[in-house]
This record gives sequence, structure tokens and C-alpha cells, in this order.
Amino acid sequence: MGNALQVNKVNYIDNVHSNSKGWITRRVIDKKGYNQWHYKYAELKDLDMNGENIYITLNTFYKPCRRLENIKELNTLFIDLDYYKTDKTKDQVLMDLEKNYFNQSIPIPNYVIDSGRGMYLIWLINAVPSQALPLWKAVQDHLYKQLKCFGADRQALDATRILRVPGSINSKSKTVVNILDEYEYVYDLREIQNGFLPELKPYEKKKGRPSKINYIYRERSLYYGRIQDIIKLCELREYDLKGHRELILFLYRYYLCSFTEDIEKAKKIYQEKLKSQGKLNEKEKISQRREKIKDLLDEGLKQKDICLLLNISKPTYVRDRNFLKEQGYINLVLFVL
Repeated sequence: MGNALQVNKVNYIDNVHSNSKGWITRRVIDKKGYNQWHYKYAELKDLDMNGENIYITLNTFYKPCRRLENIKELNTLFIDLDYYKTDKTKDQVLMDLEKNYFNQSIPIPNYVIDSGRGMYLIWLINAVPSQALPLWKAVQDHLYKQLKCFGADRQALDATRILRVPGSINSKSKTVVNILDEYEYVYDLREIQNGFLPELKPYEKKKGRPSKINYIYRERSLYYGRIQDIIKLCELREYDLKGHRELILFLYRYYLCSFTEDIEKAKKIYQEKLKSQGKLNEKEKISQRREKIKDLLDEGLKQKDICLLLNISKPTYVRDRNFLKEQGYINLVLFVL
């Protein structure tokens, strides 16, 4: 990599968004919190981007609302490298990427940007509609897996992500967000898929009576389709969801987590909520029940009495008792069937 190039935010925004038809989100974060606005390209390119903590979305939206279901155009692929979490310096990361990764396991990025505490790798692609989101997500995941050894951020892979604008200031590092290198080329999403992603295993049709129609769903396509179905149902009912609101919200969150592979994060949030309410999660409930069974067995109670006291079924008791036995917490002499 050469020396840092002089920042030109106009060229950067032009290259990313000059052909964009949708809404672009601009966010500014300060001591009071954050403010977010939405612009079309013609307005955005004339705005001042030289202040502190200024971000924009690299993909666009049908309406001024930065949500996954509103994605209109996918213009870029990107990875946020938090290399400061590794034992490598910025120069070491750049040298390693150039020597062992670029044009080998991943395409050459169009932009390498010093974000202040980390580094962005950005690939420009010919815009594709939201229907290509499952393929876009698969390519994002491939890039992440190749680059996670450099501190690639797993939480920064979503299509609605905002990234710092070159020329703006990172208030944490007190440095200007700087373009380190550029590569003048625009990829096709299929080109990256065919050139860098592992080949998919061919679909083998099962023997037997042939079906008139074959439906083949990949998981991401299915999840994204379900999200769109839920949104459409809400629109058709003009958001009058009386009696169904909780179920719809649950399904929407479930499919969104499945699509973004953010299930572990959702579980953690749910467990923290239970803890704050003084409630036990399922694992803690089982552990507590087994502890009570052990204490009651130590007191000499029989199976029937234990089931009545704890209000549990015989199969549940037997399953918990066998677990306690396998773990060495109780002896055979304690069992009374």
C-alpha cells in the first residue's frame, strides 16, 4: 500500500452514490446523543462532512427509514476491521492483506479507509435490488470469515450499516477519517460470488414420484421472504393488529434474527431482561428443580411424594434423577421407585 491519499469526500460520495435512486441516511453523534437525517444523493453531496462523528449509509432505502425491510439498492460490500483488538499494527495488517488475501481469497477492495481506531474495506458493486439481499449477505459472511483474524466486526455486516465518512473526525481517536488506498473498478455481485465463494453443492433430486413443481429455498431467502410477508400483511390490514400484535412482533423478530444470524445476541438480551425482572431462565429453573429433588431424596422422600411436592410428572422426575446419578450427586440406595 502506498502513502495515504488526500481525502476527497466529494469523489467518495460520488463513487458510492452517484447512481443511487433511494434515500441515504446521514447520522451525526455528539455529546447530546445522535441525530439522523435522510437525503437523496443530490442533496447529500453538498452537505458539510468535515465535522465530528459523521456517518452515512452505503446502501439506500425506499423511504426515509433506515430499516432492513426498506432496502432499495445494495451498492457496496464492506468489512469493519477492529485490528486494535489483535496484536497486529495497521501497517502489518495492510501488508498481510495485500500479500495473502487481495485477489486470492477476497477481491481487491475499492476503498481502504483508516476510520481512526480501525479500518474499513469497501467494495463497490453495480447496484442490485433488495431481492438480492440473501446473496449479498452470503458474500458479506464470506468476507467476514476470511478477515476475522484481523478483528473483523461480526456486528457490522448488516445492509443498513452506517460508516464514518472520509474527511470527518473520529472524536475517540482525535484523528481524521482517511482514505489509504483506492481501486477504480466496479464489481458485479455475481462476479464476486463466482470468483471467490466456494461452489455450492448441486441440488440432487430425490428418487420417487416427480412433483409438478419443485421449490428450492435457501435459508436466507426463506427468512427474508417471511419478513416481507409479515410487512405486507401489516400493510394490508393498515397496521390494525388488535389481538395479533404480540405474535406478529415475535415472528418478525425471530425471522430477522435468523436472517442476520443475530440469535445469540437476542438470547443474551432476553436473559438480561429476565435477570432484571428477578426471573429464572429455563436452564436455571431446571438446575433449581434438580437441587430440590436431591435435597428431598437426602431426606428420604419417595418418588410419589417428590412429584406431589414439586408438582412435576414422573418422566420429569426420572429424567432429573438419572442426571443426578450420572453426575455422582446421588447414590442408588436413595432411589425408591
